[in-house]
Amino acid sequence: MGKSIQELLESRSDVTVQDFKAQEIDSSLPRVVIDFSSPDCLPAVLQACLDQRLPLITGTTGFSEEHRSLLTQAQAIIPILVASNMSIGIANLKQSINCFLETRAGPFTCQITEMHHANKIDSPSGTAIEIMRSLEEFLTDKISAPIKVKALRLGKIFGIHRVEFNDGKESFFFQHIAHSRDIFARGAVHAAQWISISAAGIYTFEDFLAKKL
Repeated sequence: MGKSIQELLESRSDVTVQDFKAQEIDSSLPRVVIDFSSPDCLPAVLQACLDQRLPLITGTTGFSEEHRSLLTQAQAIIPILVASNMSIGIANLKQSINCFLETRAGPFTCQITEMHHANKIDSPSGTAIEIMRSLEEFLTDKISAPIKVKALRLGKIFGIHRVEFNDGKESFFFQHIAHSRDIFARGAVHAAQWISISAAGIYTFEDFLAKKL
């Protein structure tokens, strides 16, 4: 993801990109930190942001309760945007599903299937968990428990998320397919411009979209 973000911004003369792992970093330059690494890196990333009062965008998934506690403590000092998926398409997917459920009688069985490249560690994906949590408000009324989640790790797939609803008479499918990491990089860069002027607190990608749209 870091490479995708750098490539996206290399043509922008108004933006300077620094690698967090570089040996020499001009501490006077950063205005926001974008992190797509691993949960183990969070303490160091957060400490660097707190030391310089820098806003943080993290697209890292697989956080433990300990990691979330660190984020909660830091959000009192700096603005933090936490999102498992920074694709506007995924946000559109969730909106479409909500609209569907609000206008249908149900009840439906529901299965979320997510597919990613073979090297992805966390399973199920953070996005699948996020979709599942967004659907929990419809349990008992529109969706029959449990909401099933299936994870597959295959080849070099950037990301496929499919949500199926079945009422015994019909099946309905909602699906998002990522063909490139660029969509996540673009979302992160746009969100960075917003979070850099936001007050301290924890934000979601939907918070950013609500302000943007």
